[in-house]
This record gives sequence, structure tokens and C-alpha cells, in this order.
Amino acid sequence: MEKISCGKKAHPVRFFLAVISLLPGIAIVCWAGNSEALFKVEGWERAEQVQIFSPQTLYNYINGGADLYLKYDFQELRVVEYRNEKGASVTIEIYRHRTSNQAFGIYSQERLPQAHYLPIGAQGYMEEDFLNFITGNCYVKMSSHNVGPQSREVLFTFAKKVLENLGERGSLPAVLSLFPDEGKKKNTEKFVARDFLGYSFLHSGFIVNYEISGGKFQLFIIEGSDVQDAAGMMRKYLQQLGKASESVVEGVYRLSDPYHGPVDLGWKGKYIWGVLSLDDPSLRSRYLELLREQIPSAR
Repeated sequence: MEKISCGKKAHPVRFFLAVISLLPGIAIVCWAGNSEALFKVEGWERAEQVQIFSPQTLYNYINGGADLYLKYDFQELRVVEYRNEKGASVTIEIYRHRTSNQAFGIYSQERLPQAHYLPIGAQGYMEEDFLNFITGNCYVKMSSHNVGPQSREVLFTFAKKVLENLGERGSLPAVLSLFPDEGKKKNTEKFVARDFLGYSFLHSGFIVNYEISGGKFQLFIIEGSDVQDAAGMMRKYLQQLGKASESVVEGVYRLSDPYHGPVDLGWKGKYIWGVLSLDDPSLRSRYLELLREQIPSAR
């Protein structure tokens, strides 16, 4: 991939964020323009230089959580702090990941389903002293200290400024729209970037929590790169479960997984979908069919 440069005058201390579109679903973030002109909030001043962390140095900033971020193809972190004359501060962390799905994935691992959600970026939520959101392939985390009762208002003001500099808000992954609404637990959608269901050959997948009449279960969708990729995952999964002799064809499979119990799944084109942790076989069949009706025929 060709390296994108902001030009000879770009410098991380003097420049703030912009987003350059490179490929569908992928954006390269760089410092572009004068930060003092592009990012000013009345009554607040930048307290120090922008800190920059790479995949190799992320441990220096979040030692205990770096491994999780690296699983989601973390590319770069930029951290900046603003302070006012009363000693209050706002810290902004902008994590750039390789794709928007990866950014949603790390966000989905950390978000709180019952938090106060906001129309900021593709999705965001706020609590008393922090505000997190995603936009494109960036995951933005903001926190305030000693701001007082105006903390939420201040954080939202900063969030809008950051979003203006990052560019368009983007949207949540399109695959999420394929999950049926009936019984879905709001804001429990997750993207698992590696070792889906604990198997290295299932490279990634989306999973959502459901509840019907007190019974809790999960639905999942794995999107392969193409039909051959999906076929390979199906073949390896059947081998894992001791069913290597079965022919691998598109359709419905009812399996017993030693780690997940009964697993009903379907395969069509590049998509594999299924139901986990649901004992009722008729309900498993019903949700499997609901998913099948939503799965595109793209191959």
C-alpha cells in the first residue's frame, strides 16, 4: 500500500486530524492544517503536545488493554489534553483501526448496553465523565476531570469538534441490519475480529444477544470474503466436530459443539449464520429461518 503523507509541513505538534478516503470502508488519518485554527473551544487551551502511539508502543499507554486493541488491527493512537483556567481537563484519545468494522469491533467490546446513547458519529454513548463514539475507522474516547455539573455539555462540545475534524460520520456495519428485531437486546451487537466461537479457522463474525420469554440466546453471522472462503470455514468446522465425511453443500446444519452445545447454522454464498445457547429446537429453526430470509444472495 502506498504511504499517504500530509506533506512536508505536517508536524504532529502543530497539526490536527483530517481524514483522507483511500478505499471503501478504509480511511487514513493524518495531521492536516493548523490545530490552533481548526480546533478551538472557548475557555480551553491545549495543555501539551499531541502524544502518538503505534502498535509497537501502545503498551506504554494502555499496558493492560493493548492486546485487545491489537486484535482489532489497531494502527495508531493520538492523545491530546485540554485544560481551562479552573484546573479542569478533557482528554481525547483517537484510536485508528484498519477498517470501520475493526473500529466498531473494539468499540462493541467496551460499550455499555444501558448507557445514554447519543446521535454522535456512527454511534456514541455518554456517562457522567466520559463520552465514547465511532466514526469511520476511528474509535474516539473522551474523559473529563474536575469539570463539575457541566461535564456532559463540555464533553459533547468537544466531541462535535473532534467529529468535524475527522470528517463524515459513517454508519454501523451493514451486516447488523440482517439480524431480526424480535427479541434482540439493544446495543449488544459485537464484532469479534479473530477466533470466532473460539476457533481460529472462523476468522471473524458478528454476534447479538437475544431474549424470548426469559430465555437467553445468541445469533451470529460470519461474512466470508467469498463463497470459497465460507466453504473452507464450513469444511474445517465439520472436521472439528468429527463430521469430515459429510459433503459440504449450502444449506442447514444441526450440529453438537462440545463447547457451545446444540448449534443450528446455515450457509449460503459467502455467509454463514447460526443460533447458540437455545435449547428449544423449534425456536432454533424459527430464528435460523428468520436469518436466512435476510441473508443476501451475493456470492
